[in-house]
Amino acid sequence: MIRIENQHTYSLKNSYGGTAVDLSGGDNYSIIGYHPHDGSNQAWIFQQDGDQNGWFIKSLRSGKYLGVEGCPNDGTAVVVVSNPFKWDVKDSDLENAKGIRILVHGTNFSLDLDYGNSANHTKVQIWGSWPGANQIWGLVEHQ
Repeated sequence: MIRIENQHTYSLKNSYGGTAVDLSGGDNYSIIGYHPHDGSNQAWIFQQDGDQNGWFIKSLRSGKYLGVEGCPNDGTAVVVVSNPFKWDVKDSDLENAKGIRILVHGTNFSLDLDYGNSANHTKVQIWGSWPGANQIWGLVEHQ
């Protein structure tokens, strides 16, 4: 099991596309894939919520939480929201991709880099879990 420390700050790098989970500087709302650069808009504070796998993921830059726009469904946009939004974090279930799978709490919807595209500004959405490395994220701790 990958060890995540409560209240520690991490960046999330996609196992397939190599881009980081990035709070868009364009609107400070949308979550996109963007080349890793160690900026505060790519830094996420993991806050444990009682149970072992439940986490709130808070933007270091905005103080808002990683969440979804509307009801969880295939293709739902990932954005920042004002209230804590719970995610389940599990080790990768793919042999060829190391990292974690981040799911909307109590669902099978995974944080997903659209088609694993490595281009800047690629959408980050949620999709039903499938064996694709574009749904696996590597953790890099910020010091």
